[in-house]
Amino acid sequence: MYIAILTIIFFIIIISAILFYISIKSFYKKNTNSIPVEYLQSMNYLLSEQHDKALDTFMSMVSVNQDTAETHIILGNLFRKRGEVDRAIRIHQNLIARPELKPEIKQECSLELAKDYLKAGFLDRAELIFVRLANDINYPLHIFQYLKEIYEQEKEWEKAIDVSTKIQSMNSEDISGVISHYYCELVELELSLLNDDSLDKAKKYINKAISYNNNSLRALILLGNISYESKNYTDALKKYMMAHDKYPDQAYLVIDNLKKTHKQLNAEDDFFSFIKSFSKIRNPMELYSNLHNEISDDVSNIEISELYENEFRKESVSLPILSEYLDLISNNRIAFDNNSLNNIKKCVDIYSSKENLHQCRNCGFNSVTHYWQCPSCHQWSSINKNTLNKLKSSTYVIPK
Repeated sequence: MYIAILTIIFFIIIISAILFYISIKSFYKKNTNSIPVEYLQSMNYLLSEQHDKALDTFMSMVSVNQDTAETHIILGNLFRKRGEVDRAIRIHQNLIARPELKPEIKQECSLELAKDYLKAGFLDRAELIFVRLANDINYPLHIFQYLKEIYEQEKEWEKAIDVSTKIQSMNSEDISGVISHYYCELVELELSLLNDDSLDKAKKYINKAISYNNNSLRALILLGNISYESKNYTDALKKYMMAHDKYPDQAYLVIDNLKKTHKQLNAEDDFFSFIKSFSKIRNPMELYSNLHNEISDDVSNIEISELYENEFRKESVSLPILSEYLDLISNNRIAFDNNSLNNIKKCVDIYSSKENLHQCRNCGFNSVTHYWQCPSCHQWSSINKNTLNKLKSSTYVIPK
């Protein structure tokens, strides 16, 4: 009910502004002393939520000049922003069909119609209009931005590259990283095909990707993938090791590649020992935790126990690590004795103390103690006590 009232008030404000605009234009041009009857009827239909009748009345107007065309465009945009794209399309299509309108007005209507199609998901129709407008407008930077969005949705990566290079030549903004990702998409497509010339094409595309961003982790991994598919496992392993070493925070992205390549080379050492031999990750526990599901059979029970004992001594056990620890006890990889119970209690005690953390719901300020007035944003009674089981977001991603 409240939303409906706000919507009606919003329409009244918009319509009043439109009527005022038409009146001022008519007064200065001295074309007429009255507002067209069709407009008054249409406004009445809009106020009474009879949108289709309002549209029919607007489009039945015999004469549409520059001033009234602008009003049509405003109303069409209003419908699009409200999500009523079909009505916006009808208004803008009707304007384009009017032979009496000036070319620049029709061009503006075409742009709005393309936006309507884009929002409605008619990407092919929107693309046709934007391409035509790009050829007609002297500085089509904003048109290219819309085309870039369309090509990304359609996964037309070569077209996206073409329009992005045009954007970069017209704009000071550097989007080389984005263009590099487009080339990486083409590499992945060729690697998924694996026909006679796909590897050659993949190599060509990956070189382009690196030329736009020579620090791309994705491109480095794909270089390894190309070597792997070419059965050059030594070079593939080298590329994967380089990615793992250069980007330790994202090393998990290359773990599977490393393991399958290590296996192809029939290496004598186990995979965990191999990773430790070259990894720059200072904390062995972090390395093991990242590989937990991959290498559980490669690490001895004694080594696993020592890794976790070291973490408990440093009081740096995270909740995911504690969960892994409990899984290992359940699977008899770690003994369930007084020592493991003490470790679990120590970890729980640490997180129990952290449960006393307070946070301002207005600005996010955190504190161990409670304040009646937030020291950061100075709001009163805005600080509440946090709990571990309190969800910070209402947005969920369900893993596959």
